[in-house]
Amino acid sequence: MRAGDLIGRPVRDTAGRDLGAIREIRTEVTPGADGLPQLVVRGVIVGRTRVRLFGYQRHDQRGPKPLVALIRRLHRHTRYVAWEDVDLSDRVVRVRRPFGELAPLERP
Repeated sequence: MRAGDLIGRPVRDTAGRDLGAIREIRTEVTPGADGLPQLVVRGVIVGRTRVRLFGYQRHDQRGPKPLVALIRRLHRHTRYVAWEDVDLSDRVVRVRRPFGELAPLERP
């Protein structure tokens, strides 16, 4: 599966709540069986807004306070979903947890 097959796919939780769509894919570099580095998907970011995060969810990212506040406000419902909680068996991606159990993005 390619990243382009995931980005933009609609997402719902266990209760059928619309979580928006997959906006980002979070990966980690690990050594492969052949010793070469490989990317392993660890989770996805799901949200309703198309506005990019630009790194403002990270505690070490600083910027103009009004811009930081605006981006965080727009992403208040954006969540991280661990890869093991993602069900890709249908066109609509299902999350195996309810919205309330999903981790919000990092805050400073």
